[in-house]
Amino acid sequence: MSTDFNCTQCGQCCHNLNIPLTVNEAKAWLLRGHKLKILTEAIPWINDTPLTDDVLIRKKTMTFEGSSGKLNIRILMTLVGYFTHGCPNLDSNQRCTIYESRPLTCRIYPFEMNPKIILNPKNKLCPDAAWKTTSEDTGLITGNQLFMVDHDTQVNINKIYTQSISDVEDKKIICQSLGIKTTSLSNNGYLFHLVDPVKLLNILKTITPSIKADSQERTEMIDWVIYTQKEETLNDLISVGSHASIPDQYKSDQEEYIPL
Repeated sequence: MSTDFNCTQCGQCCHNLNIPLTVNEAKAWLLRGHKLKILTEAIPWINDTPLTDDVLIRKKTMTFEGSSGKLNIRILMTLVGYFTHGCPNLDSNQRCTIYESRPLTCRIYPFEMNPKIILNPKNKLCPDAAWKTTSEDTGLITGNQLFMVDHDTQVNINKIYTQSISDVEDKKIICQSLGIKTTSLSNNGYLFHLVDPVKLLNILKTITPSIKADSQERTEMIDWVIYTQKEETLNDLISVGSHASIPDQYKSDQEEYIPL
């Protein structure tokens, strides 16, 4: 037995969301006048780690190298389109006005970008009627349950991963250009940077192959400050030489920290 997803067009997935975007999607999002923020997450990393595990390969290829004091880390940076209430791309009838060019994240919903994350219908906004049990025995296996996924969705899931790899150097340049040097610790909290949309758009417009080549030649890394609100984690990070800190509440207009 497996589970087949059939969209009911309820529109719940188009409300009150944070949408991960590729660099090109972020540029289009900003050009439409929408809001965007940047998420940074630090993954402690031992250099020259043998990449024999799919999870490690995925983490390394989607991140760029950094340091926090004496601690080697890799930074996962995500460009996030966000809105309250309905998506700004919906018309008065709650229909998507950019359907043919909608972000990849929208195209794969409710399926996960990361195949290692277990798909749980209870964590999705879709009504029960969207999930139907079938007798088919082929599909996407997540956890102990089998989910049917169509070919186009699987292709788009793969596109998100390959584009995330291609965008890594651009994201490093964006962080350097905006002076972003603070991050959350992966699986410990989320740190969103509330950036000037005009400045970010100008940076995106100026990233060229020559700029990226120059960035790759430079060896200096950003010295990151890692935020955590957990005292034990803070002490652990400091003990290994990291520049760790409790989030600065006075920067709430520039940063938004959400603990886990």
